[in-house]
Amino acid sequence: MLRKIIILLIPAFLYAALVQSQYVLKMANDRAALYDYTEAKPLYAKAYKKKKTIEAARGLAQIYTETKDYAFAESWCAKVVAMPGHTPEDELAYAEVLMNNSKYAEAKQQLQSYLGQRRDDKRAANLLAGCDAAQDWLAHPVPGSIENMQALNTQYSDWGTAMFQNKFIFASDRPYDSSRKQPFFSTSNVKRKYYGMTGNGYLHLYESNGKDSASAVLLNKGLNGDYHSASATYTADGKEMYYAATFLQKKGRSFLGKEEPYTLNIEVKKSGWDTARQAWGQALDFPYNEIFKYSVGDPWITPDGQTLYFAANYGAGNIGGTDIYYAKRDVNGQWQQPANMGPSINTEGDERTPFFDNAGNFYFASDGRVGMGGLDIYKAIPDGNGGWTVTNMGCPVNSPQDDFAPFFASDQTVYFSSNRLQGKGSDDIYRFNFARILKFTFEGTIRDSKTKEPLSNVVVTLFNTSTQTPEKAITDANGRFRFKLDSVATYQLSAVKTDYATVTGIGVTTAELTTSQTLKKDIVLSKIELQKPVKLENIYFDLDKWNIRPDAAKDLDALVKLLQDNPTWQVEMSSHTDSRASDSYNMKLSQRRAESTVKYLVDHGIAADRLSAKGYGETRLVNKCSNGVTCTEEEHQQNRRTEFTILDK
Repeated sequence: MLRKIIILLIPAFLYAALVQSQYVLKMANDRAALYDYTEAKPLYAKAYKKKKTIEAARGLAQIYTETKDYAFAESWCAKVVAMPGHTPEDELAYAEVLMNNSKYAEAKQQLQSYLGQRRDDKRAANLLAGCDAAQDWLAHPVPGSIENMQALNTQYSDWGTAMFQNKFIFASDRPYDSSRKQPFFSTSNVKRKYYGMTGNGYLHLYESNGKDSASAVLLNKGLNGDYHSASATYTADGKEMYYAATFLQKKGRSFLGKEEPYTLNIEVKKSGWDTARQAWGQALDFPYNEIFKYSVGDPWITPDGQTLYFAANYGAGNIGGTDIYYAKRDVNGQWQQPANMGPSINTEGDERTPFFDNAGNFYFASDGRVGMGGLDIYKAIPDGNGGWTVTNMGCPVNSPQDDFAPFFASDQTVYFSSNRLQGKGSDDIYRFNFARILKFTFEGTIRDSKTKEPLSNVVVTLFNTSTQTPEKAITDANGRFRFKLDSVATYQLSAVKTDYATVTGIGVTTAELTTSQTLKKDIVLSKIELQKPVKLENIYFDLDKWNIRPDAAKDLDALVKLLQDNPTWQVEMSSHTDSRASDSYNMKLSQRRAESTVKYLVDHGIAADRLSAKGYGETRLVNKCSNGVTCTEEEHQQNRRTEFTILDK
């Protein structure tokens, strides 16, 4: 993502003096204006706690939005629009966050209110259209398989994909062993160890084989300076590399001799490959950088090295936000004046991360078009008249959050970056493989086990065990669900509904299928009632033993999930034996088995104070097989059971 480095020189002793709300708010505004969100956030919170002003609430809403913490951003945006004096722009900001959280109906209400006051805002009109389009894209995803690139991603921001010498090149703000310590007598407030906007490290370029997370290593120091380095791109012959970076430069001093606050923008750098040293050479400036005026980033170089595409917020000719520009080399190898790609590509919003595939199709990210929320990835095809025909790439390449930095490794495989929910970190790198010719679907109906009536609003999750990615569906009024499946793939399905026992571990596979077809599976859910025991079907113990066998884990893991989904339940775990052996022995054995079951649940994250263990021995037989009665082994097995009872919800 485009970043800015801020230099701020303010004496630390002023913090202690700013105890009143208006002073705390002023300090928060000062820090936020310079993108130092790590320090601005607690100041805004302190100011709001002292006095609930719209300015403090707005400051927190903006910071949480900028840092992509959409749950908190939504809460604070809601507070702002509920306050007297809120502006139409506050409603627009709220609408965008609601879209990020997939709340399209609520976002439409805010956008309609905003457009009633700002009728000519084309970007807002596109957002409104996106609220309807997004729901259609979600309902009709592009066939294919999506995979989180686990070996590249961390809990931090990992994004941007390129290939060099069969290695993945990407940017990350993960921690690293830094020898770049802040000088003791530094006059700069720019920290070398972390970036004030995120509180994480600066972005640096890494390489990896893409298969093993331990293979990810920093590129050499000549490319990775003290601050941001990202967006690597290479010529086909591997002799030139372009990337985006920020370097500390001095602007000037005040009449008192102190350095004034100022903004450093992103620059594009070039490096040549040194064959003898097998390393990249000194970083050189792109001639149209202007570090004190505007950002130039997201470079992409054509394979022949003759045209450079990039994103910038140039003044003259800029359509809105960051636009995509290109510059060509002349016969002497000099870069000519950059040109804007024009209104068929650029909008009033931000355009980012340009890329061309081998067929000449153009891909880029934008938040100014009809989309799902945040940045979406678009495909542009030349229209034959000097312009472009642009289409949204749809779901699952796009999501309600930011999706950007497309990179086609082949006609059928695209890598991209996204901060979508349930990722490994903030920004993650994903791979999408477009569907093969074979097409598979999986569908079924979910019903109540007793009434046999269909159950609506059941959350059905289909987890791809190969790619480690989940898909979700909600059953309709007739209890039906439907998924598209990948070829040669294996899945696990689970179904969750409030007040019903969770069903999990249902296996589905297309690995042996050679023709397109629809797989079907109907599921029943059992309603859970207070004070009524529910039998766990597959919890067995070896003779005279009370340890949990591996084959019992499947049902117990389903119970763990059920208790996690219902965190207020109080549950009794009970164990029962058959009538063989003495009454006292069976009572002690069943108590130990119940306690073992509780221990398993506690070991898997369920709070111990929610659970109790009770052994009933042979006191609650379910059939005639009491002492002295001849019964089959199957009849005795019916009595050797484990149950759970919800004591309180």
